Amino acid sequence: MSNFLLRDPDCVFIHIPKTGGSSIRNGIWADRYDGPAFGGVPDDWTAYFKFAFVRHPADRLVSAYYDFTQMRNYAGTLDDFMDIVEDETVIFDERRSNTPERIRHHTIPQTHPFNCLDAADFVGRFEAYEEDLRRVLERVGLRDQSIPQIRRTEHKAWADVLSSSQKSRVHAYFKDDFEALEYDMDY
Repeated sequence: MSNFLLRDPDCVFIHIPKTGGSSIRNGIWADRYDGPAFGGVPDDWTAYFKFAFVRHPADRLVSAYYDFTQMRNYAGTLDDFMDIVEDETVIFDERRSNTPERIRHHTIPQTHPFNCLDAADFVGRFEAYEEDLRRVLERVGLRDQSIPQIRRTEHKAWADVLSSSQKSRVHAYFKDDFEALEYDMDY
């Protein structure tokens, strides 16, 4: 998605959408950051500790769908949503200005170069969010920081939401995420 230079204490947050990033940027570091920097970490930020979070690709997709239906007035079906996700002609970068472009922005694979995951010094997992975020906070010197929950959506587990054909689509589209991030591809 976009990279932020978090201030006081200073570190770089590589924010991949739907991985708990709003709680970090708008909760813990509320109004204390520079950015966003899209598609790359600026040269003058590279010396800072850089971290990101990742999430099971199917869970991330379902969370994005419910974010758009519950908080952004998207009225399409999950299949319609997935059609947009898979449509390589829809832009996803800083030029995004409409709903399909925002959907793509929030759902491009986590391992896509635009997300800069390879620049992270530490990659936490959404599935171990509190524990991994505590490791980050300890690393930067925020030992007793509370962890807020911002933009949380309500939905069933992804395995109960996705049909078998939708699971196949998720598996095919996010194949690199499943492999590189070592998430289980079995449903």
